[in-house]
Amino acid sequence: MLRLLFWRKTRTLLNTLSHLTAYERVRNAAFALAGLALLAGLYLLFYKMLAYLAKVELIGQLLLWKLTAIVMLTTFMMVAISSLLTSLTTFYYSFDLKFLMNAPVRVRDIFLDKAAESLFFCSWMIALVQFPYILALVRVNHYGPDVFVAFLALMAPFLALAAAAGMAFTLALLYLFPSSRTRDVVWVLSSLSLTVVYGLVRFAQPERLIRPDALEVVADYLSYLQAPTAPYAPSWWLTAGIQAAAAGHYAVLARQAALLYGVTAAVYAGLVALAGKVYFTGYSGAQEGRLRRTPVAVEPFPEARLGLRGELAALFWKERRTFFRDVKHWSQILLVMGLVFVYLFSIQRLPLDNADLKSLVSFLNVGAAGFVIAALGLRFTYPAISLEGRAWWVLRSSPVTTGAIMRQKLLFSVIPMTGIALVLGLATNHLLGADRFSAWLSALSLLLITWAVAAMGIGFGALFPMFNVENIHQIESSLGGFVYMASSLGYIAATIMILAWPMQMHFQERFGRAHAWRWEIVASCAVFFVVLNAAAFVVPWTLGKRTLERYEQ
Repeated sequence: MLRLLFWRKTRTLLNTLSHLTAYERVRNAAFALAGLALLAGLYLLFYKMLAYLAKVELIGQLLLWKLTAIVMLTTFMMVAISSLLTSLTTFYYSFDLKFLMNAPVRVRDIFLDKAAESLFFCSWMIALVQFPYILALVRVNHYGPDVFVAFLALMAPFLALAAAAGMAFTLALLYLFPSSRTRDVVWVLSSLSLTVVYGLVRFAQPERLIRPDALEVVADYLSYLQAPTAPYAPSWWLTAGIQAAAAGHYAVLARQAALLYGVTAAVYAGLVALAGKVYFTGYSGAQEGRLRRTPVAVEPFPEARLGLRGELAALFWKERRTFFRDVKHWSQILLVMGLVFVYLFSIQRLPLDNADLKSLVSFLNVGAAGFVIAALGLRFTYPAISLEGRAWWVLRSSPVTTGAIMRQKLLFSVIPMTGIALVLGLATNHLLGADRFSAWLSALSLLLITWAVAAMGIGFGALFPMFNVENIHQIESSLGGFVYMASSLGYIAATIMILAWPMQMHFQERFGRAHAWRWEIVASCAVFFVVLNAAAFVVPWTLGKRTLERYEQ
């Protein structure tokens, strides 16, 4: 029966591929090319970094393998946390579970089918990033193809063990607390765990690998490099196996492979036995609805305190209530707060001793912070229209205009994004101690970028609406999401290029050049800046509004 379940997935994939339209094939090819370009860029980045470390006298190889162990340990933790989220959805909330649970199929077979699905979705993207790293490592050290083959052979049980941690926790949690409310707790805990892992990796200051002077004595530094990194974790078993293949010690490689495969088999045998006893109980409890113990009271719109009236106040109230009812948004807010904190910590740790260099970094921070804002827009702003889902017809049949709906979506999104932009801009300028001109230019331009990116998010979201999707990730990874992200990054790059001219003249003046400011260039930059922002605000918004007005479900 398990073979039949796997054949069902294979047939589904083949049918999907065979029925793709020409437009969908072109779209998927564009995504594939973009993904390959990203992997190629990562490969070049890893190669440059590893080549630099390999040239360090005496300890170059120690540095490479220490970094490899840290990378594998981080990968293990990321896959385990991703598995926690993915297995919760696949084991208990997949659309086909109602059919499978009523079919003549053993619960253990359903669990194994969903475990394979969860393993794939929680690990494929994270694992894919490891390929350019290993290829760069092989090229830098001139290893043979056997090292890469060993990596592929050991990666499968390594990822399976990482995913098993999330699966086991989910099975136990839903069995002990069989309620839909448990799902909300898992969302919050998983996002908080991801924030903690990212923070710990950053606070560990991996830059110490190339700064032995940061440790007290050379002997301590050598001991740090030679010591195993989490020797009882599967990440070290994988690293030791790859290192043994590189050194030609195939007996050690065989022992590490036997350890990984043996532990994986034992762990999944235990998971299958556990699932046979607790899986159906947890599934039954997860289908229960949530009880509301507090009475529902109709409150006057507090949005009036923001100066909103009429239809805009009602729409804003509706958006606010639905947003905070979805606990996934709470967990993502925690994640955003953690990432902002780590971003500022990284800025503070930059080794900058020159005042002019600090001002230059303050200006370049516009691009880095703008990328963060664009990524937040892809997650929160761009899907705002599509998240109305099948209830879109309720809004369209209400006495509100399409423009009012879009303005409300923009207002609800732009307020928190403006707060994040102010934190990233003002706090960075304060930490760097940038001069007044650079600080004001970077802060004001970052604010304008935030508003433009938010307006583009609503405009492109209306231009490419997707009301019939199961989750938000399908919206983000769609063609419209790609177009929005590419347009946002292009807009940010064009803004940096325009503002680079005033910054260049500012630095020339600081370096003592007479008549550094050329006002005809300043006027031209102002015109280009106005035209660029007008296009960013108006074009996607107008096209999206027309599309929504003509949309028929």
